[in-house]
Amino acid sequence: MKVAFINDWNQHIGLQHLTAILKNNGHEVKTLTDPRLFDDLYLSIKPLHKLFDFKNNIIAELKEYSPDIVGLSVATPYYQWACEIANLIKSHMDVTIIIGGMHPSFVPERVILNNSFDMICVGEGTAAFIELLNSMEKGTIDYSIKNIWFKRDSELIKNDIRPLIENLDSLPIPDMDVFKDSTSFFTNSYVLLTVRGCPNNCSYCSVSYYHQLYKNKGPQFRVRCVDSVIEELLLVKSINNKTKRIIFNDTNFGFNINWLKEFSQKYSEKIKLDFFCVMHPVSIDEESIDYLKAAGCKSISLGIQTWDEDIRVNLFNRKISNSQMEKAILLIKKSKIDVLLDNLYDFPGRNEEEIIQYLEVYTRIKPTRNYFYRLHYFPKTIISQRAVENNWLLPEEYEDSLDGLELRTLRYDRNKADKTLKKTTLFKKMQILFIIIDIVPKSFTKYILDKKIYRYFPTFISPLILTIIRTLTVLDFESRYFRAIFFCRYFHFTKKKFLSLFNKSK
Repeated sequence: MKVAFINDWNQHIGLQHLTAILKNNGHEVKTLTDPRLFDDLYLSIKPLHKLFDFKNNIIAELKEYSPDIVGLSVATPYYQWACEIANLIKSHMDVTIIIGGMHPSFVPERVILNNSFDMICVGEGTAAFIELLNSMEKGTIDYSIKNIWFKRDSELIKNDIRPLIENLDSLPIPDMDVFKDSTSFFTNSYVLLTVRGCPNNCSYCSVSYYHQLYKNKGPQFRVRCVDSVIEELLLVKSINNKTKRIIFNDTNFGFNINWLKEFSQKYSEKIKLDFFCVMHPVSIDEESIDYLKAAGCKSISLGIQTWDEDIRVNLFNRKISNSQMEKAILLIKKSKIDVLLDNLYDFPGRNEEEIIQYLEVYTRIKPTRNYFYRLHYFPKTIISQRAVENNWLLPEEYEDSLDGLELRTLRYDRNKADKTLKKTTLFKKMQILFIIIDIVPKSFTKYILDKKIYRYFPTFISPLILTIIRTLTVLDFESRYFRAIFFCRYFHFTKKKFLSLFNKSK
């Protein structure tokens, strides 16, 4: 069978595993990329996006390839993009389209109603997709395949999900052809996972619903053996001997200290490349830092979210104290590893005095970088369900999230809209100080806080733009990676677009 996947510019690890398995089973696979130039979180310019839109190129390639089935895999923020792509394909071709990923897995009853999608894959789809293709190849679709929802005439067929894959080492090495088409390859970087799932259950995270979806379906948190990870990275180095950085995108890298010890020894002996990882502060101690440092870790991202323990424990379900978080940050700094902190900025119950306390903490500990994210209520997460139950969200706001539209922020009291707006303006000004706090002298930061000078910061300064400027100008490990991804993506695909336009004009 001929399979086509539509991918965005990211290196999608799940897609790499799936295409590897499909190829091993004798199926032909082609991956097409929509780079979404001038149409993302960092840079959105509609006239330029229209000029550099690749969707018509994708349609032309699909027509030439003539696949038996087209697949997409998306999280909630990309769902509307997937709908647009699918609608366009259906308007030009009569081809079966299947969609999977986080968003369809969370709200399959909603996604299946979209006329552009013929099938939905719920949860992990490698085994299900193989069974689907094998049945299609025989000429008769098996409508009982677990994990897949079908449309048959006017009937909706909703199949149960199968247990999780427990042994991740049974999966093949990810498909490197997909990697070669990603921006990671052009930047001499490689992104991989050593785990699936997460040992934690943070209320705002999409993993919190996965725990419900796969209840009694096997262990939620699964870890690859170290030798499997090393084998994959050795292959990457053989494919691109210019590879210079590795990105571990795990939810909690090095959660098991014995695994981390073995990894440190083998990685430092056989791979010897600088790397970035995401960790939970509770996993940071003197022993883990020693192993990370010895292996070549240059940058660690920690989820702080808030320094308000009540909000963090009772609303976010993150069981860790302020003292544990501060100790973890200082240990990382002491080891000369970059420490990047993720913070949730828009959440219920915040006030000016509490945010000043956060600023005082960051004035004292001086992280390498601070990142800020809005608290989004993704479909069916614990915090979203709680928000609906407690009437923190308008019904139409939650409906928007189910369709992957604008995800606004929570609020306790709808009647305080004007006050909330004023607070938002103030917090936007304070956010500017968060972003630059690591480069401002402690004494000057303290003076700004004592005199509340942040109240006079200009509102025309966008925290997002300021974050981008900082990322484009500083020299820490993660920022250099971001710059490489950003510039290589635009250089590679704008060049490709110009060549396409030039060839068309001849």
